[in-house]
Amino acid sequence: MSKKSFNLGLVLSIILSISSFAQKQKDAVLFTVNGQKIYVSEFSRVYEKNLSLVNDPNQKDIDNYLNLYINYKLKLQEAYQLKMDTVGAYKREYAKYENQLIQPFLKDENLELDLINEAYERSKKEVNASHILVKIEKGEDTLVALKKINHIKERIAKGEDFAKLARELSNDPSAAKNGGNLGYFTAFQMVYPFENVAYKTKVGEVSEPFKTQFGYHLVKVHDIRDSKGEVEVAHIMLKGDYDQNQPLIDNIKKQLNEGADFTELAKSYSQDGGTSKNGGLLPRFGSGRMIPSFETVAFSLQNEGDISEPFKTEFGWHIIKLIKKYPIGTFDEMKASLKQKVDQGQRAQFMGNSVAKRLMKEYQFDIKTDKLNAFSLPEWEQNASLQNKDLLMTIQGQKFSVNDFYTYYLKDKNVPYIKTFDRFKEEKVMEIYIAQLPEKNPELKETMKEYREGLLLFDLMQKKIWDKAEKDSLGLQVFFDVHRSNYQWGERAKMAVVTLKSQNADAILEALKNQVENDSIWNLFKDVDLIDIRDEIQETSNDKFPTQLNKSVGSYTIVPVGNQFKLFYIKDILPIGNKELKEVRGRVMSDYQDQLEQDWVSALKKRFPVKINQKSLKKLKLKYKN
Repeated sequence: MSKKSFNLGLVLSIILSISSFAQKQKDAVLFTVNGQKIYVSEFSRVYEKNLSLVNDPNQKDIDNYLNLYINYKLKLQEAYQLKMDTVGAYKREYAKYENQLIQPFLKDENLELDLINEAYERSKKEVNASHILVKIEKGEDTLVALKKINHIKERIAKGEDFAKLARELSNDPSAAKNGGNLGYFTAFQMVYPFENVAYKTKVGEVSEPFKTQFGYHLVKVHDIRDSKGEVEVAHIMLKGDYDQNQPLIDNIKKQLNEGADFTELAKSYSQDGGTSKNGGLLPRFGSGRMIPSFETVAFSLQNEGDISEPFKTEFGWHIIKLIKKYPIGTFDEMKASLKQKVDQGQRAQFMGNSVAKRLMKEYQFDIKTDKLNAFSLPEWEQNASLQNKDLLMTIQGQKFSVNDFYTYYLKDKNVPYIKTFDRFKEEKVMEIYIAQLPEKNPELKETMKEYREGLLLFDLMQKKIWDKAEKDSLGLQVFFDVHRSNYQWGERAKMAVVTLKSQNADAILEALKNQVENDSIWNLFKDVDLIDIRDEIQETSNDKFPTQLNKSVGSYTIVPVGNQFKLFYIKDILPIGNKELKEVRGRVMSDYQDQLEQDWVSALKKRFPVKINQKSLKKLKLKYKN
């Protein structure tokens, strides 16, 4: 069994459906593995859940499905005995999936909808703004940066030029050239706190100082306009000296005016290594994604297929062809993509904060204020009593010591301790909430178990089957030699496949009948109708073998393919014969893995006794008989 077939087969049809809900006292045992009881209800749930996923009728058979399920339980016994669930790499991988599973529970659904609506409304507008950034240097008191940005704000209020101050004082490296101007941008193109301020500041005004992950900012809004949506374009670019390249760019434009194909010219001339191979095609983009000079020309093209005049940017000469325009869609059209961006971006943090604020009101707290107030003393870091295990706070019955907060506060001791304590409380509230989620949500608990066991079994298969098969070249060769009769060629035809501009193939056919080599035929006819010529070997039973073609030497047929024609000419018929390992290595590897797995499961059954309750199985079969 290959990695792919395992992943799509067992993982989807069994692993991700395993359930082991608490069994009722009357629930009958279906089978045991090494003494572990597996109940009828568990198997029934898995079987019913997977009926719609399984296409193979054999896997819908109770006996066959039970065999798969028993094998699954055997492998899990092996994994737990090997303590694979304690391996660091496995635990880290599972933690990623666990985080994904709990994300839906960290949302405030009403706030999520508000954020989606807000994002849609903002997507319909584009803001042109400048900013000044004052970074918070590592180890620096945040108040230092705040004082700097406030002082700059005062200077602007007194009439000093925003752009001039941005060039002189902004920690954004680009400000020295652009005076802090960011051009036009729309929703999701800036970090969310920055976007918030930009969209809420009026045209011509300067915002109050605000903080993002980069430091403190001031924003000045120059313009707000309707969104231009997105465009998809292709371009031809010439790098280097503008004057030296002008004759060439003008010549390219002349060829385009005369009807030359843009894609082919881009492949031949464009010096943009990332796009020239695909005809200059760029990913679709909106405002703020490209340099302004390029963006202006791209959005100025009106009709699909329009081609710009040559123009310069800091990268060189360009010619742009408009492929397609994408205006802003309706809310219903954009809702799904906006939701995904909201859930995966910084806005998700705001939804988490909303949940935390709700829990702060719901949860019960007991805070020892005398212990907390000790952090207000000037010598708090030297106060040994703050490093002890004395109780500082209880949340929902869970205790946190003075030292827990002491360690936390040391990470950012320049912030007032009360603010840090508020953040500490929120984090602990969320930790408690997340830890209790599985017990309060049985479906989540079972899904987590499914992922734990699925990843565990994947790692076990990697170790026991896949890696072993790939590294055991001698074993693979021996397996192939023993089963060589399973890997045979059917009857094959060696054919010349000739691509032509027209059906005129008489001269080429004559050359093929005279057994002229392909290279010679190419040299004789490349300037006439010939586009390509090559040899192929195909099994005559293959679906791709032309149905019009007789299976004999000298037979030929001409088939239209789009605006071209293909000539198939049989040069030789090759008999049935054995394949070499290199010709079928992938298939042999898959079969070898299957054999290794079968041998391994047989060994597991000897180590971990399996006992089936035939009475329970009989009732189960009657239940699903129809």
